[in-house]
Amino acid sequence: KLVPLTIKGLKGYYSAQNSISDFGDGNGVSEWKDLSDNNNHLTQDTANAQPEFTSVSGSLQFKRGTGDVDHMDFTTGLALSEFTLFFALEFDDENRQVLLKDTDANDLIEVLYPTPVDDRANLLVKGNDGSDSVSTEINVVDGVVPKDTKLLLTCRKQPFNSDDGFGQVEWFVNRTSLGTNDDYDENILQTINELGFANSSTGFEGNIYELAIYNEALPSNKLEKLQNYFIARTDITV
Repeated sequence: KLVPLTIKGLKGYYSAQNSISDFGDGNGVSEWKDLSDNNNHLTQDTANAQPEFTSVSGSLQFKRGTGDVDHMDFTTGLALSEFTLFFALEFDDENRQVLLKDTDANDLIEVLYPTPVDDRANLLVKGNDGSDSVSTEINVVDGVVPKDTKLLLTCRKQPFNSDDGFGQVEWFVNRTSLGTNDDYDENILQTINELGFANSSTGFEGNIYELAIYNEALPSNKLEKLQNYFIARTDITV
């Protein structure tokens, strides 16, 4: 049995490996099936917004530009007070990379490369409930989250705690923690409706091999188990 299916709190699991029989090499993908029991599939009906399946790498390639604004919609949107997100992916050479967002682009999971010529990265979580907004940011030096390299990116958010007044956000690359931020200081749900962004300058561009979403801040033992699983399953070099 696929390991992510055995961990409590799974809201969606997507693997290009398990969809090879459904996709043709180089073809646009209109539906990326959720392997969990939630049937929260990712869909895209517009041809020039569909990622392409790449059989050599076993991934979905997302493009962006004047003719390509690849992104996919979740069948059922999510609103999470806490979460753990796993992305086995590879970033292309673009400076702003929105991975997940809500319909209005107020809630974002994003990696920003402020200077396009290097790989210095800002890792951001932004939320907005219409009246209040929150954001956290982890900044890492050049080369820690490299472009054009397959890697596992994990984001874990502890729920807001009124006793101490924060919800903690932590990012990881492969198995290494990149640091935590305690500035998520409102009880605002993270809304997720889309993978990528239909925008030629801010959407995700690169390849996604696997994606999993949990509605819990997973404890260390489960987090490490899943990180090891995704790293091995997608042949990530660590």
